[in-house]
Amino acid sequence: MNKKELVKKFNQDKIISLVYLFVFIGISAWTLYTPLMGDDLFMVTKSVKGIISEGVREYFQWNGRFFGQFFARLLVLNNGIVAAIMNGFCFTLLTFFINKLSGLSSRSTLSKTLWMTLLTISFIPEFGETVMWRAGAGNYLWMTTICLAYLYFLQRVSFNKEKLLSRIILFILGGGLALISGWSNENTGLGIIIIAAVIIFINPHERVSILKIVLWLISIVGYLFLLKAPGNRIRLGAEANIPVIKRVITNIAISNQDFWSYSVTVILTIMFCCLFSVKYIFGGRNNIAEISKTIAYFISGYVVIYMLAAAPGTSGTHRAYFSGVIFMIIAIGRCVPEDLSKSLKQQDNKMIRMVVLLSLIFSVCKISTGMIDALCTDHAYRQRYALIEKKIRKGKKQVISIPKLSYTPVTEYSLHWEITNDPNAYPNLLYQHYFKIKGVTLRE
Repeated sequence: MNKKELVKKFNQDKIISLVYLFVFIGISAWTLYTPLMGDDLFMVTKSVKGIISEGVREYFQWNGRFFGQFFARLLVLNNGIVAAIMNGFCFTLLTFFINKLSGLSSRSTLSKTLWMTLLTISFIPEFGETVMWRAGAGNYLWMTTICLAYLYFLQRVSFNKEKLLSRIILFILGGGLALISGWSNENTGLGIIIIAAVIIFINPHERVSILKIVLWLISIVGYLFLLKAPGNRIRLGAEANIPVIKRVITNIAISNQDFWSYSVTVILTIMFCCLFSVKYIFGGRNNIAEISKTIAYFISGYVVIYMLAAAPGTSGTHRAYFSGVIFMIIAIGRCVPEDLSKSLKQQDNKMIRMVVLLSLIFSVCKISTGMIDALCTDHAYRQRYALIEKKIRKGKKQVISIPKLSYTPVTEYSLHWEITNDPNAYPNLLYQHYFKIKGVTLRE
C-alpha cells in the first residue's frame, strides 16, 4: 500500500469513527430523554444485589432470561445520564459488530458502514420497545449485542496462533460470551448455535479448533439452562405440558401469516434474494465457506422468528423479531461489495444500485419521521409524570385521575401504553408501584 492509499485509508477510518461517535451521541441523548415506561416502572431496584436476587427469583418463578432481565434492571437502576451512556455505547457496539460480521474482510469502508448503520436503525423491529424501553433494551438490544460479540470472537480469534497465557484469557472471555449468548432468549439462542456451528466447522483457512468446539458446547449448555428454567413452566401454564413440536405445528400458521404481513421481514427477504442472486448466483462466486455463512445468517433469522410459534401469544409481538431481523441484515450486508460507493458507479451493478438507493430513501424518511414521533411522545409522557408528581406534592395520594396523553404516537419508534379506567389493570398498577400512590385512572 503506497503513501496516497495509506492517507486515504486513514482519513476514511477517521470518518467511520465519526459515524460511530454520532450514533453513540444520538442514541445516548435519545435514551436520556425517554422516560421510564411500562415494565420499567416496576423494575425499580435499589442495588445490584437486589437485581441479582430478583433475577434468581424470576428464574424459578417466571422466566429463565436471567441475563436479559439483569441488564434491563441495571439500566433502570442507573436511569439518567449513566444509563443513557450505557445504552448508547451498547447500540454503537451493535452497529459495529453488524458491520464487521457483514464484511467478507476486516477492511471497513465508509459507504458500506454508513449504509449498514442506516439499514439497521430503519429496520429494527419496534425500535422504541427494543432500544429505548429499558425492559426491552436489556432483553433484546443488549443480549443481541453480546451474541454478535460471541460470533465476532469466533470469527476473528485463532487459538492456534496464541501463546498459552493468551489462550487461557481468550478462552475465559469466549466462555463467558458463549454462556450468555446461549442463555440470551429462547429463539435467539438457537440461531446463535446454528451460526456458530457454521463458523467453527466450515472454515477452509483454519483447522477445526477444539477450544472453539468447547465454546460452542458451552453455548448449548447456556441454552439448556434457559429452556429448563422452572419459571418457564409456571409462565406457560397448561401449555408447558404440550410438547414443543406440537406447539410449533399448532401455531405455525399464525406465525407464518404474521411474518409475511409484516413489512420489515418481507422487504428484507426481497432485498436478500435480489442481492444474493447478483453476488453468488449470477456473480459466479464459488467460496463455499462464505456462501455457507451468508445462508446461515439468513436462515437463522427465519429460525429465530418462526421459533416464536413454540411460545403461544408471542408470534405477533414484533419486538421478539429483533435478533432474527439483525441476522437477516447481516446476511444482506454480506451480499454487498465492501467498497459500496465504487460498486454503485459500475454500470453492471444496476440491481445493487437500485436496492441500495431505494433503501437509503426509505431509511432517511422512516428514521426522521420516527424520531420526531418518539420525541413528541416522550414529551407527552414527561408532562403526564410531572402532573402526577404535582398532585402528589399537593397531598393527593389516593386514586389520581389524569387526562389522556396530549399526543398519540403513530410509529414503532415510540413507546406507548395508555392507562385505562381500572386502577388495578395494566399499566395503571405500574403507576401505583412507581409513584407510591393508591392508583391512577384515565379521565374521560
